[in-house]
Amino acid sequence: MSSSSTVQQLNFVIQQLNIYVAIIIFTTGIIGGLLNIIIFTSLKTFRQTSCGFYLTTTSLFNIGQALFALSTRILDSGFAINLTNVSWSCKLRTFLSQSCVLLSLTSMSLATIDQFVSMTSYRHWSSLRTARRHVLISCCVWCCHGIFAILYWDTPSGICTTASNSSYRRYLSYFYTPVLLGCLPIVIMLTFSLLAFFHIRTLASRRVNIVRLSHERQLTAMALFQVAFIVFASVPYTTFTIYDLNTSNTDPENVAQHRLISTVCVLLYYEQFASSFYIFCCVSKRFRKQLVFVLFTNHTAWLRKVCKKTKTNQITPDMESTRVGNSSRPNITAHDVAVRTL
Repeated sequence: MSSSSTVQQLNFVIQQLNIYVAIIIFTTGIIGGLLNIIIFTSLKTFRQTSCGFYLTTTSLFNIGQALFALSTRILDSGFAINLTNVSWSCKLRTFLSQSCVLLSLTSMSLATIDQFVSMTSYRHWSSLRTARRHVLISCCVWCCHGIFAILYWDTPSGICTTASNSSYRRYLSYFYTPVLLGCLPIVIMLTFSLLAFFHIRTLASRRVNIVRLSHERQLTAMALFQVAFIVFASVPYTTFTIYDLNTSNTDPENVAQHRLISTVCVLLYYEQFASSFYIFCCVSKRFRKQLVFVLFTNHTAWLRKVCKKTKTNQITPDMESTRVGNSSRPNITAHDVAVRTL
């Protein structure tokens, strides 16, 4: 088999991955993220806790990551529809995708820290007010970080990129990708999720309220398995990125092979933002029951209530009996018809 035919086959495989696998990740990520938000905002168990608030914001930013980053990748690499060949769209896409991914990782890291703190003597730091303040500060910090994307990303030849010899390009290569997207959030999430896991085992031997213990166990298990998958998805992407930065290839076949490996690693990295809902369903029986309750009990009762109100908001005649001669039948006049709104 010639080298050119091998390159064509590899490029075809890359294109199919960016179409079918990426679309599956995009669809499941949007659906799972919306279901997470519905559950976390509908149940008081999550809505009034700081960890539940962090998980809600994580799901929100995961949806943003799919909409602003993965969707444009599908269109560009899968269907050759480049929406970022204009300067303003390139800058906007980069700003939104960088902000969403950093905010998602930050919120998940804060969730693991909060879950550990809530089981220690520093529990007073685990509050909904503190969580909202932390998320607001994170939004301000990472939005300011995104200003550099607006300044340095552009489309000099119709391709959304940065200058290869710029200091910002070196920052992306040696700090942003390996540290901010890889090592730092992995270390934080893994450390505090393991600390929370070992600490929850000590709570079982103490006289702790059974409701609180069950809730802490659920959140700890959900966070731990989610962090484990994040580590599984992030390590290949970070490792290959560091390797790729320190190697150079000119052979077309080797370049195609590197693109194939890069595509697999990138899609696996995107999967961590689409998998949280399904991981929560797999590891937590209580979460599955909460899902059924919210979708088929809570919201069904709400729909019935809305339908009942709609039926009662109808035109009802006000029957006023007036005798005409010896007749006992009621006469209905136009001014007697009124709209009753219950």
